[in-house]
Amino acid sequence: MRSKEGDDTESLSLPVDLIIEILTKLPPRSLSRLICVSKLWLSIIHGKYFNDLYLTRSSTRPRLLLHRYCHDTRRSHYSSLSSEPSLGDSITLPGCQISPPVRGLICCVDHDSSIVVIGNPSTGQFLTLTDAITDIIFFGYDPVNDLYKVLSMYFVHDIDGSVVLEKSQVLTLGGAQESWRVIECKYPYYPGTQGICHNGVVYYGAWSNLTDRRSVVVGFDLRSEEFSLITLPEDVKIVSRFESDLVRYNGNIALVNVSLTRKFDLWVLMDVKKHEWSKYSVVAPTCDFFRCRGTIETGELIFEQLYFGDQFSILYYDPKQDKARRVDLERRGDTTSGGRKLFVDHAESPMFLPRKFIH
Repeated sequence: MRSKEGDDTESLSLPVDLIIEILTKLPPRSLSRLICVSKLWLSIIHGKYFNDLYLTRSSTRPRLLLHRYCHDTRRSHYSSLSSEPSLGDSITLPGCQISPPVRGLICCVDHDSSIVVIGNPSTGQFLTLTDAITDIIFFGYDPVNDLYKVLSMYFVHDIDGSVVLEKSQVLTLGGAQESWRVIECKYPYYPGTQGICHNGVVYYGAWSNLTDRRSVVVGFDLRSEEFSLITLPEDVKIVSRFESDLVRYNGNIALVNVSLTRKFDLWVLMDVKKHEWSKYSVVAPTCDFFRCRGTIETGELIFEQLYFGDQFSILYYDPKQDKARRVDLERRGDTTSGGRKLFVDHAESPMFLPRKFIH
């Protein structure tokens, strides 16, 4: 006997545990179509327990997330890639700057329109946040309070290159506050890299002065909403936003700069409190120009092509076995006049973004 749409009576009278087990094996876009099966399925799919379970399992098989930006249309395109990449389904969002994915969600901003967007590439859903005048945004997750937060920063600088932080604001998603909150930043250093969220802290490379570019790493604790400084080893510099990145390296945060040779030096942060770094040098198995994007769960280093024509290449390299594999992706759509950036450790999430999520 088949139940009517919206009825709580399940056609097969399946145990809830079995329903959950079946649903965790389905892709997020399929789940979004199944919420109309019954009120029970709706409550399961939108429930915190199911979302956390799904995310935990998908985190064991993380995917790559390819961001492609078109200057002509000022639109961003996102494609989720498996271990055998191909350009499959994608979503399109406004915005030019994107923060690395956090638990399956992304945050991007269009500086011209001041539009800030939260999106879930796995479901194709996105929501526009309250507008903010910003130079840069960071996105992270506070695991203690189970909250997502967006950090917005706006800077000016004097003629001597010294940085003045005009405004620092935080928006809590799903919290009690319904607008951007101005917070104090004791270290008004200009961000020189993207931010990366690790254990409830957003880290980013920064300069204390734009003239001589004295380099540090700044940590923003998402729970306490306080900033801290981490000193870099002597002679280690953040070169530019294009040439320097913070990436994940075997469970730690690492600073890596673009290399025009085959050798890459990764400075891995081993102890946050003691400011201890270790240097790991890697020789890439190609003379082409690639950017190191960090490691994935297999221990392989991921490199993305710096310069591209009709194809965009991704290089997987296993330093222990000294083996490499290269995957070429076809140029696609209207992104010929823009840029591309690859993110690793993207976990698919079934999270639905309700309106009340935005506060």
